Amino acid sequence: MKIVIASLMMLGAAGVSFPALAGGGGDSAPRLQEEQDIGRSMDAEELYDIVKQARAQLRETRVLAGLGAHASGPQVGRLESREGREGRTEYGNRERGEGGEEGGAYLGRMTRQDELFANGARLILQFNPNTQVFVGSVTNTTTRTLSQVRVEIHLDNGTELGPTKRINVGPGQTIPVELGTFGNDFSSWVSHPEAGVEQGHGGGEESGEGRGGREGRGEHGGREGGAEHGGEASGEHGGQAGGEVGGEEARPRDAAYRPLYNQLQVLRGEMRAFEVELRARSR
Repeated sequence: MKIVIASLMMLGAAGVSFPALAGGGGDSAPRLQEEQDIGRSMDAEELYDIVKQARAQLRETRVLAGLGAHASGPQVGRLESREGREGRTEYGNRERGEGGEEGGAYLGRMTRQDELFANGARLILQFNPNTQVFVGSVTNTTTRTLSQVRVEIHLDNGTELGPTKRINVGPGQTIPVELGTFGNDFSSWVSHPEAGVEQGHGGGEESGEGRGGREGRGEHGGREGGAEHGGEASGEHGGQAGGEVGGEEARPRDAAYRPLYNQLQVLRGEMRAFEVELRARSR
């Protein structure tokens, strides 16, 4: 029963709410627009919490079904690994910017990332093909608080995942990271942790514009890997060229809903993994 409720909630939020929010209300008067932005942020927070609760219920259902609370992941020892680059890219050896966004080389699908960025954030990520989710953590290695930390992933098919929800990370603190890829077919990826509001971002994702158009201008070191796979994105991030490969809908243009959309993608992957495990056990 809980799985059915989670499914209906997931489909309702992903299939109904996001298309209706694709616009952003740019023609509204400034005061009305501000009120609408606040309302959308509050709605997004509430929906985010609902999806997190659905994921918790799914874990309980897995246990009741005789499975582990979490779907199994890849064996770390068998993965390739890129570690200890300390904010430098594989090509050209250029340092990443203070915000952590300067481009790096694309990693193979199953490569484990363990990298220290110039802003002091250490990012560990690896892909779990069973749930179609990148899982890992961000650690603040500095003696100061890193504000508004969030993580994005760019796939070689032109899709951008995330960002994750913004959170302040204290000195030495580690926070979990999850980014869902449900419905995407990709071979390589590149990721970075951002902190604060970067120069030239127009106020960051919360401005509703994200980094529109920058990828098409050679962001991430000329899109190594992305260009090789013919998957460069262009224009507004909320409407990537060609949309999400294999996805049923595009990531919402309204930045307030992107962390929520990511949680929905994670939930969808976890539900699919649960279905596969149940079928395998019944054979």
